[in-house]
Amino acid sequence: MRELLAELKRYAATDANVLVLGETGAGKDAVARALHAAGGRRNEPFVVVDCPSLPATLMESELFGHERGAFTDATTAKPGRFEMAGRGSIYLDRVSELAPETQAKLLRLVEEKRGERLGGTLFFEIRARVIASVEPGIEDRVLEGSFRRDLYHRLKVLTLTVPPLRDRATDILPLAAVFIRAQARELGRPVPKLSDDAIAVLKAYPWPGNVRELRHVLERSVIGNTTGTIEVDELPLEKQHDLDSAFGVAGMNRPTLEEVERRYLEMVLRDVKGNQTEAAAILGISRKALWEKRKRYRME
Repeated sequence: MRELLAELKRYAATDANVLVLGETGAGKDAVARALHAAGGRRNEPFVVVDCPSLPATLMESELFGHERGAFTDATTAKPGRFEMAGRGSIYLDRVSELAPETQAKLLRLVEEKRGERLGGTLFFEIRARVIASVEPGIEDRVLEGSFRRDLYHRLKVLTLTVPPLRDRATDILPLAAVFIRAQARELGRPVPKLSDDAIAVLKAYPWPGNVRELRHVLERSVIGNTTGTIEVDELPLEKQHDLDSAFGVAGMNRPTLEEVERRYLEMVLRDVKGNQTEAAAILGISRKALWEKRKRYRME
């Protein structure tokens, strides 16, 4: 993390596009905001575009804006996110989820540093710094053709890689302390402490959901706590219990490696409610590889 912060400070002094890589929940959003805050654009807007949450039919209007009458509901003209960012930063969160046709228009905008609203004839200048984030497996998406190679290289002039929480275990307790204090403050309660056993479990847990999962676990624990000390049974770590029972680690009936893989695939897909992109990111494989494994194990 110290290396990451040192890189971030160096990159903050430039205007080049930055691609932030990391698993779901690892802290890519926080890194993007820190990059903006550390540079000369800190007093300008920081505009976020959550790419997966915007319908494909609205994506162009949201990114590039539209003129009055550009489509049925366009009763007034509206600037897009790039215009709204001005001289600040625009953060394209999970940019790999953009539809192919939107990727092509984004490429043109990033290359030419200018764009036009839907239904418009005048160009506007792009002055904002572009920061984008992607999850593991982006190279596979590029190879299989679902994400444009030329856009990928335009966005990754500089890269920042956020390590997963399991690879920075010394961050777990300091982060836990921050989340516990924040939740206690919000509830207007004294700050509870963690028992020794709870600390041991937090440090041993693999945190597949990374920092986001840690925050949610601690927030729920503080809400439910009444004694002032958070014990192990107050930590909602269902995934760890699922792993114990699914893989038979507590018993003598050891599963085969194939059974472990199939059960883990089922568990991850259940946890993400069938979201193929998120499941592939957690597993560290491409969506095509995930599809092939589901086909192999006859998983609908």
